[in-house]
Amino acid sequence: MYKVFVNRLSIVLTSDKNYLDHPRAFLLSSITIKEIIKKLKLNDEIFLYHPNKKKLLKEFKKKLKTIVAAGGIVKNDENQILFIFRKGKWDLPKGKIEKNEKIDDGALREVIEETGVKKIKIDRFFDTTYHIIKTQKQYFLKETHWYKMKSNYKGKLKPQKSEGIRSVRWKKIKEAKEIKKKTFRNISVILTTYLKEF
Repeated sequence: MYKVFVNRLSIVLTSDKNYLDHPRAFLLSSITIKEIIKKLKLNDEIFLYHPNKKKLLKEFKKKLKTIVAAGGIVKNDENQILFIFRKGKWDLPKGKIEKNEKIDDGALREVIEETGVKKIKIDRFFDTTYHIIKTQKQYFLKETHWYKMKSNYKGKLKPQKSEGIRSVRWKKIKEAKEIKKKTFRNISVILTTYLKEF
């Protein structure tokens, strides 16, 4: 099962036959991306069914071009998490992977570029989130790979203003728990999973 977010709405990709009787379930093979968005606007959540669990995501990806991105959940020595403020919400640093760039290298590059934080190390891969964006009347699937990172950087934080980032801050765990209630859905999912460790 996968969740794909469209703003606050969600598409559930499933191979569980039990969803076939659900009034908001549709066959993945017989629905277009425009129909998916239209049905989603009438409901908070819809279910797209495909019988083959291994082909579920692959079949969905045939409907729209995928943009691969990567980012990090960066923790410092004081047990604080690194956040950026963009589009009126606190967010985690991330960005598009460049051509021929390894995903983990891209994740590090994007975090450094967006925040000015240096001395970052990747602990491990954490999770992948999916959300649909619309650019110039075309829909894209944004697939973001997240890494757990750490840094002992104590220097100045520098928001990448060219990317619309207004501020960069280290936030305490308690503050991060509040942010997860008010941020973007895919970021909320990542933070919910991450903060279970605290």
